[in-house]
Amino acid sequence: MKWSIIAVSRKKLVGVLALLCLLTFVISGLLISRFGNQPATTIPLHFTTYSGAAPAPVTPTATPTPRPPTPTPTQGTSSGSPSQPTTNEQQIAQIVFQAINASRAASGLGALQWSAALAAGAHKHNLRMSAADQLSHQLSGEPAIGTRITDDGVRWTWCGENIGYTSTLSSSGALWLHQMMMAEKPPNDGHRQNILSTNFTMVGVDILIDSHQRLWLTEDFAN
Repeated sequence: MKWSIIAVSRKKLVGVLALLCLLTFVISGLLISRFGNQPATTIPLHFTTYSGAAPAPVTPTATPTPRPPTPTPTQGTSSGSPSQPTTNEQQIAQIVFQAINASRAASGLGALQWSAALAAGAHKHNLRMSAADQLSHQLSGEPAIGTRITDDGVRWTWCGENIGYTSTLSSSGALWLHQMMMAEKPPNDGHRQNILSTNFTMVGVDILIDSHQRLWLTEDFAN
């Protein structure tokens, strides 16, 4: 009798195991059909942020202070003069600018004004990052952001900067960077805070597409 009971229990166990295997197979098939055809993210991107108040009363010059041209790679930009953004780069920068203000509007904030001076300073910084092939708010031999913005003739008491790059050389890549910044969660949301900050009233955005197949983004904020 003991043998019969044990035999029946083993049969039940085998049946249960077979049912579990069948369920596993079915669930695996459903997961593959649901997620297997989704494309993997192929947009490598990197970004960092800075924000800070003026360390002391600022007395900027009334007009931009000329500085020696920034050394750039011989093939720094895709076309045109290496010291000026191309038409395509300017168009992408405007798309990002519009995205910034759209994000602010969605949060009930006023639009930032476009600053040609900040955009020009952002372009100089992009050229430096491209030449050094390094993402940084202050490269070797470069002034800190506060000094840079002052040298560009901007009167400010609070400034900030978002920078990033991606290998997607189009507005899609630049907007993806913006979306990743806006998707940040506190307390690691410095980029998002800059974009939505009430300390800023203007922004300059620059895009640089270099010969190394990188799209560089610099957003300089001030009030």
